[in-house]
Amino acid sequence: MKFLKPALAIVATGSLTIAAILPTTNDTKREIAVELNAKELKQVESAIMQSESKPTQNIATLPVEPPVINSSIENINYIVKVGDSLSSILARWNIPYTTLQKILETDLDYLHLDTIKPGDHLELEIDTLYDSLVEFVYNQSIIERAIYRLEEDGNYSYKFEERPSEWVNKLYTGSIQGSFSLSAHKQGLTSNQIANITRVLASKINFAKELRANDQFKVLIAEQHVDNHKTGRTEIKAIELNAHRKTISAFIADDGRFYDRNGESLEQAFDRFPVDKQFRRVTSHFNPQRKHPVTGRISPHNGTDYATPVGAPVYSIGDGKVIAVRNHPYAGKYLVIEHNNIYKTRYLHLSRFLVKKGDEIKRGQRIALSGATGRLTGPHLHFELLVRNRPVDAYNYDLPLASSISNDHLASFEQLIDEFDHLTSNEPSQTASSSVVSNTAS
Repeated sequence: MKFLKPALAIVATGSLTIAAILPTTNDTKREIAVELNAKELKQVESAIMQSESKPTQNIATLPVEPPVINSSIENINYIVKVGDSLSSILARWNIPYTTLQKILETDLDYLHLDTIKPGDHLELEIDTLYDSLVEFVYNQSIIERAIYRLEEDGNYSYKFEERPSEWVNKLYTGSIQGSFSLSAHKQGLTSNQIANITRVLASKINFAKELRANDQFKVLIAEQHVDNHKTGRTEIKAIELNAHRKTISAFIADDGRFYDRNGESLEQAFDRFPVDKQFRRVTSHFNPQRKHPVTGRISPHNGTDYATPVGAPVYSIGDGKVIAVRNHPYAGKYLVIEHNNIYKTRYLHLSRFLVKKGDEIKRGQRIALSGATGRLTGPHLHFELLVRNRPVDAYNYDLPLASSISNDHLASFEQLIDEFDHLTSNEPSQTASSSVVSNTAS
């Protein structure tokens, strides 16, 4: 309600009449006529003169009620359900599809939102007055969150947050009873860890034919913890198989590859380029501060663009497993290959897939044909290298191309071997125990 000060008007008549104009509840005005004698008139005139000379001190005002602020900001925590999509989730709160398009444009350089699945936790800050999404948060894990914030220019900024964590080395040991996969699973190893172990040692042992009952295995796993809770992220640090006639060991080095006790590589080296020689002209290098050629905004370019025509063959730069085959409105058709615990590669704007999710891939294998899908200025291949899920410059990164460990990584490699030998020398078989705590996994 608005409160109005009463107004006084002196009306010239045979006797003096003062009309007091007072507000009503509907802001209309009503007049009250009051007859005054000469003495009362003189008192009123004196009061009016004093009020004009000192208005702030003498005018009595009606009390003002404090304003009521009705916030239009609503904060929502949402758990993704089976059948949900980002567009259907935002539509629940009348957020227009153009907002999702802007967020996906920002996410193109990271592709986090393509990994959302049932059970994931989303946070939305919505201005219900304008049906505007002020902030969108994707909690990727208990330690990682991607934040998309509405800026003054109407676009969304991106920020990645990660809580401090520690890595705990845990030793798993057991004996073969049936297959290696079944035996390792009984001791607590995950299917993904078992698949990585068999891939690392594939060139040294035939798991189906060479392992016998009661052969021993030992695996050192680094497990990430936050506030004494596991995050679900792990890395294999060391493997040892005591088979009937031989012992096979594998240890990870700082370069992310596995070597035997003598420092000889157990994995095929990486190739530098994912395309044939005639298509290796780079049209856009890795650049965290690049100005986007389409939007004109400053946004990171987390990969290397090769000038490939539509239909040019695309090759995997190393052995690995296809973990994603997707079609994105801006990245186009793309796929992701996991090479081991450390390395992943992404291939964007493809015209045709030659592999499917779950396929085991060899270095140099044709995996797709280049194209012009998604949002881009012309046909090309956008290639990304991720090290521990962080993009790096694939064109200049020190990829492990040699067959033996480099001197730069030798000291920490030998330290890992000593640590593993110390743990296993005092560890009985068929157990899983925690050992060493460190700040990082490498």
